[in-house]
Amino acid sequence: MKFILFVCCAAVVILGVVGQGIPIAKCRPGEHSVLYCPQRAEPNCDNPTVHDMEVAGPCDIPQCFCNTPNVRNLKTGKCIPYSKCP
Repeated sequence: MKFILFVCCAAVVILGVVGQGIPIAKCRPGEHSVLYCPQRAEPNCDNPTVHDMEVAGPCDIPQCFCNTPNVRNLKTGKCIPYSKCP
């Protein structure tokens, strides 16, 4: 009986922890979800490295970054190779 009670309590604790999870964004193909705290700006044609944002955003909001070695074209919003930046 004690074992059954222990298993039930353990199941509740595990489900509570797993249920919280880590927030993940649903990204388009060629992108992946990142969660920086504080938020960071993704590589783009003007700055091809992950860099600090001008205004720091909240920590718990996932962002979609382009898969390496691509960067985001800020005019079109699409991921392109850095060599094709305007």
